[in-house]
Amino acid sequence: MLLQFATAKGITFPLLADEGSRVITELGLLDRDLAEHHARFGVPTKDNQQGVAYPAIFVLDESGRVIDKRIRENYRAREGALKLLEESLDLALPTGGQEKNAATDHVNVSAVTDSDLYVRWQETRLHVVFDVAPGWHVYGRPTPDGYTALTVEVGSIPEVAVGPPEYPATHSFKVEGLDDEFQVNEGRFEIVVPFAINVPPGHGSVDLAVSVRYQACSESECMPPQALKLDLRLEELPPA
Repeated sequence: MLLQFATAKGITFPLLADEGSRVITELGLLDRDLAEHHARFGVPTKDNQQGVAYPAIFVLDESGRVIDKRIRENYRAREGALKLLEESLDLALPTGGQEKNAATDHVNVSAVTDSDLYVRWQETRLHVVFDVAPGWHVYGRPTPDGYTALTVEVGSIPEVAVGPPEYPATHSFKVEGLDDEFQVNEGRFEIVVPFAINVPPGHGSVDLAVSVRYQACSESECMPPQALKLDLRLEELPPA
């Protein structure tokens, strides 16, 4: 079976077989809940699929020592390559998606994905970058009543699984004469939203609707809450 797989995928390096799932069982990597994990994607589990491991990546240094282990619950939500390289090798790599921009008074917003191509079942990231004019800020959480906190939401087809946004740290801010204490972001900062596209092969392009909401203020002035929309399109990576 491995030979057939390697031939079909054009793999030229050696592959190891784990007959009877002995090694992955000893390592604690045997997925004993495979049927439950498949059910989340509406996929039945076949008998010949039993005995598989959780998807795991081991990062080795130059001497062959394991320096990082990255294990996921389900092979249908694999970690994206760009994130893997950045976090494992402590790199900052450029994104490859098409950037979309929008602006209002005192705030510029851009949205870009890791790539403008998607791989089914592979997690990728949306990067929403804010540039707030000097002397201004936007509100984070928690926000007192009457003010609007910064939010980023992603809408798409049901087959796109969107994870929770990763908001940057805020700092406290007080306005003279007010008892309330605010949490704010200033300058340039980024919000990251992970997502995975779980469509059948040959589905084609997938659209993401990015909705951004915020309120910009200075020490003496507050703008009305703003709502921006940025539309992104990802194309399916052609089969190898």
